[in-house]
Amino acid sequence: MSKQNHSFVSAAKVVALLTLLSRVLGLVRDALMARYFGAVIMHYFGIPFQVPNLVRRLFGEGALTAALIPVYTDELKKDPEQAQLLARSVLTLLISGLTCLTLVGIIVLLAFRYSDAAASYDPKTIHMLSLGAIMLPYMIFICYAAVVGGLLQVHRHFIAPALVPAFLNTTIIIGVYGFARFFGADPWQQIYAAAWSVFAAGLIQIAVQIPAMRKHGISPRLRFSFNEPSIRRVFTIMAPMMIGLAAVQINTVSDNLIAFYFSSSQASGPYMEFFGHQVLCPVNEGSVNYLYNAQRCYQFPLGVFGVALATAIFPFLSSCVSENDMKGFARQLNHGIRLTIFIGLPSTLGLMLISGPMVRAIFEGGEFTANDAAQTASTVVYYAVGVIAYCMQQLVVRAFYSFKDSKTPVNIAVKMIFLNFFMNLILIWPLATGGLGLSTAICATIQAGWLLFILIKRKNLDLNGGITICVIKCAIASAIMTIIGWLFLKNTGNLNKYMQLLTLTILCFTVYFAAAAGLKTQEASMLFRKKK
Repeated sequence: MSKQNHSFVSAAKVVALLTLLSRVLGLVRDALMARYFGAVIMHYFGIPFQVPNLVRRLFGEGALTAALIPVYTDELKKDPEQAQLLARSVLTLLISGLTCLTLVGIIVLLAFRYSDAAASYDPKTIHMLSLGAIMLPYMIFICYAAVVGGLLQVHRHFIAPALVPAFLNTTIIIGVYGFARFFGADPWQQIYAAAWSVFAAGLIQIAVQIPAMRKHGISPRLRFSFNEPSIRRVFTIMAPMMIGLAAVQINTVSDNLIAFYFSSSQASGPYMEFFGHQVLCPVNEGSVNYLYNAQRCYQFPLGVFGVALATAIFPFLSSCVSENDMKGFARQLNHGIRLTIFIGLPSTLGLMLISGPMVRAIFEGGEFTANDAAQTASTVVYYAVGVIAYCMQQLVVRAFYSFKDSKTPVNIAVKMIFLNFFMNLILIWPLATGGLGLSTAICATIQAGWLLFILIKRKNLDLNGGITICVIKCAIASAIMTIIGWLFLKNTGNLNKYMQLLTLTILCFTVYFAAAAGLKTQEASMLFRKKK
């Protein structure tokens, strides 16, 4: 493996390890909130909390960062001073636009919250609006932090950006555990501690990156100069990227909104009006939280590895395109695909296997009941079907963006968004929240496969080297892991749920990598080879 390929794998390992820390803290956060507040309160907290996270995908670490990195890389090679001016202008425009959007959003939410019409709504919905007004400014902070993180990655600085999510999780944990009781005895009041913690976390996430910004010459000072060719290039590329890179996230939000609309509640009862008919609601109140918790579980391997790999490889792919090194580009993409298969396939089967023990150990307890855990675990299984596709999509979309091609991903993404919406409406009735997860998985698989096919054909890339052998060996190792893990589960039904999850996870991890090593998979050596 070339030095450059080895560099991106090393960077991916750094990002993955730090992301693992963040994901573990995220699960601790979600477990704490599930026990404190239960599925119903989190059902109403989840919708406003997802708004800034979707905007982050669209304007932060998603589209804007993906558009900025190739242009910033080109400018940095030609004129470092001009590159810094570009960064300041883009960050200024980002802050200005999101501040206006946030102010409008807060005014609308609060105006409705305190209007006469609000009196006729369920008090839970009113709480949701108030929580949204508190958390909405977070989208300014997290988008700024995400774009700064992308700029730092061009300078091969991955540590500070990868640690940013950990500060969100830590701040919410401290806020809920340490300060919730000061908001009153009612859990519907205590949930506001979590909302204010989100607000505070955004400021902290910016602050922790300032030393790295100064080290690499990225100034936080505003610059209101936007009429430059490089800036126009960034936003010309970015416009369609907002949908292209965030398709999975948009589908996820679609899942949650449909679950919210079709769920029963104490106020509305078990039936709903649907096309002029009274029909039984396909999901229960709390379904948004089932989806959210299931998404957190399947996004664990996606965040730890899929996003880490795509984040680390993107600057290297952009450099290859900038230098017109198509062989180097194909070689790196080949390694990225093989590593995605190597981790994604066992992650899919592993999530299906441990979904029950994982959800029971992490979420069940306090206000989160056994029935809540069972429905969440079932949803995890359906989401897990698409783990490889989620990871592959992150990788292949960035490969297109390395060529500054944003039209192809967005064309396919738009089709997938509409397909996911209609599949949601079909599958929610027989499979409840599991149907929403399955729809997202199917659409992500179609999208990733379609994009990869077009990329190979259009750029005449030779990506076959080692991929077939990788699939075969990983499938064998994954099958061995699944069989042994299933036998363990079958014979440990009375084991403590925490010990069962820990033992099963270690067992599956050990068996898979031992089998992979026994089969002499090259991907294992890529991950564990020491940096020279």
